[in-house]
This record gives sequence, structure tokens and C-alpha cells, in this order.
Amino acid sequence: MINKIHHLHCGTMCPICGPLFGQNSFLAKVICHCLLLETDQGLVLVDTGLGVQDYLHTRQRLGGLIARAGRIEQNLALTATAQIQRLGFQPKDVKHILISHLDFDHAGGISDFPHATVHVLSTEYNAAQHLKTLKSKARYKTQQFKNHRYWNFLEPMQGESWFNLHRVQGFKLFQDNILLIPLIGHTAGHCGIAIRQQEGWLFFCGDAYYSHLQLQPEHSLKTLDKLERLFAVDNQQRIANLNKIQELAQTEAQVEIICAHDPAELARYQPA
Repeated sequence: MINKIHHLHCGTMCPICGPLFGQNSFLAKVICHCLLLETDQGLVLVDTGLGVQDYLHTRQRLGGLIARAGRIEQNLALTATAQIQRLGFQPKDVKHILISHLDFDHAGGISDFPHATVHVLSTEYNAAQHLKTLKSKARYKTQQFKNHRYWNFLEPMQGESWFNLHRVQGFKLFQDNILLIPLIGHTAGHCGIAIRQQEGWLFFCGDAYYSHLQLQPEHSLKTLDKLERLFAVDNQQRIANLNKIQELAQTEAQVEIICAHDPAELARYQPA
């Protein structure tokens, strides 16, 4: 049972060229939108954003290119651990972490929760263990999670339908109140997380899209599309899943859709 959903701001990057991220500005504002769920099985994190060590040792942990080009805002108050404590909990209260994928800006906080079980698609974890290309070396920073002890690897097999998508088979931990939805394309094991609310669903899409404008097919964001093509391991699958998300946004009012990096979406859940 999901008792409460908290929307966390777990990192800000300000790379040059806003249009690359669907923004009309010289510097982009790319945030790490994560979720903290209060459940009857303890706290559950959906993605972790940047972790404590990412802020304290940015160059050593993430590499010189990301340290320079990412323009990460150095603010330890944005770590998931700091925000969880401000909410009156302790890091040890986080029992489960659901990861959309293991890119550095999603998996950085795993090491801050050593006793939590990380649930991830097996294809994603395997991809992060074989860094044979420049793209994989840039996105996966295995220092963030290589010493973590507790994992649940899930096969990306399609199970029952969930609207116009399919859920991952074999994930029954939360009695169908939390579903993992494969959204392959951005990475080899990219996954969305669907969370049942009192009325309808909250669908966290990770990096399946970057801007809320993309939920409307009539918007043409050519510069952003080029960036997404560059990041994708399978651009054809990425586009196919984006089309399904767009269809979902247009036809299913009970499904509230968010991604990981759009500051406009995060602002909906922050106090005025």
C-alpha cells in the first residue's frame, strides 16, 4: 500500500545550450526528479539522483568531462539522504530502491543506502558491467554502485498489459501497487515505474523523454531529438516507446506522467 508520495529534487546540472534539453535559454536547467514513497514495507526510492560522494568528489567519481560540462550545482542539501532526514526519516528507513536505469545522474545515491535492495532490469545491470564504448563509459560510473550488496535483477519480459504498455513479469513485491514498465531505448534496460494513487496512476518515465512539451506530438523539438538520438542505445525503440507515452498522455486522464529531468514538471509538486 502506498501511503504518501514525496517528490524530491536530487540534483541540478546547468550545461550550456538550453535547446538541447527543450529549453529556450543559454544554460539549461536539468534537474534530477526522484520519488520517495511511504509504503507498508518501508520507504521506497524511485531513482536516487546524485549522491553524497558525487558532490564531495565530483571529478574523481564522475570524471573530468562531466565535472566540466555538466556544471553541477554543488549543494549537499539536494542529496536524497538530506531530504529524507528533513522529512523526519533516516536513510536506514529506505528498504527498496527502484532504478529506471543506472546512468550516473540516476544511480549516484545508491551508495548512500547500503542496506536497501536495488531493483533493476538485468539487461541494464549487464550493460553497466561491459563498458566497451565511449557512450557507456560516459553514462555509467560504476563506483556509484559496484560495492552495493543487495540487488534484485528482473528479466525484461513482458507480462500483463498496462494500458498500451506491458509490465515486467515477476515483480509482485507491492501487490500491484507499484509496477515496472520496460521503456527500452535510452539504455538497454531502461524502465518506467507506475505507482497507484488514490485516483489513477503516477507514471515515472525516467529518461524516456526530457521535456513535458514532448507529451504533445505536435511539438517539434529537433535539437532535443538529436540529443536523445545521441544518448539512445536503440533509437528506434526509444521513439516507439515515446509514441506510446504520448498516446497515453492524450487518452488516459487517470495517468499522471512525469520524467526525470524537467524542472517544469517538478515545479508542479513544490510549494508556491
